[in-house]
Amino acid sequence: MGWYDLFSRFYDASVEPLYVDTRQAAVEALELEPGHTVLDLPCGTGQAFEGLLAGVGQDGAVIGLDGSKGMLSRAQARVAANAWSNVFLGVADVHAVDAAMLAEVRGRAPQIDRLHIFCGLSAFPQWESAFERLWGLLRPGGRCVIVDCHAARPSFQGRMVNLVARAEIQRETWGPLEAVADSYERRELPSLPKHGGTLVLATGVKP
Repeated sequence: MGWYDLFSRFYDASVEPLYVDTRQAAVEALELEPGHTVLDLPCGTGQAFEGLLAGVGQDGAVIGLDGSKGMLSRAQARVAANAWSNVFLGVADVHAVDAAMLAEVRGRAPQIDRLHIFCGLSAFPQWESAFERLWGLLRPGGRCVIVDCHAARPSFQGRMVNLVARAEIQRETWGPLEAVADSYERRELPSLPKHGGTLVLATGVKP
């Protein structure tokens, strides 16, 4: 994850402004309730934390995992600056995360009520198996929200997004969720040319 360690130094200023409204849409789609525990992976620099915490309240928790130590360092600084006591962070390879790792990060075995995968499935090397692993950590009745960019035939800008993010926005990242979820929904979100494609939000409930 060396590139993402470097990317973390300018991510917030250069990329995150493009996703302010998108992050709000993702939080709303999660249908959070006080006391919920959210698994946020990849959590990046922690840009989703404020919205997630507003939904889960003081009795809830956010577990933020990322494979990049650089990204996680920025997330840790954000948590410290806001004195958030119910955000728990850890370095994790999405292809290896399991219940034992979550318990170690959280300090006790958590029940994952909500799964937030924001711009991850387009970049994970083995994205379909990564989804299966994360889905397996979500409790029955829990809700998953996936947000990602998609372009079946990327333009020049889309190819630049793939290069910078080490991504493949050609992937139909909603597909694995659609195949297994109840109450599945998918919709396109307002998108800009700089996104490189169409922003897509998919949500569903684990049977």
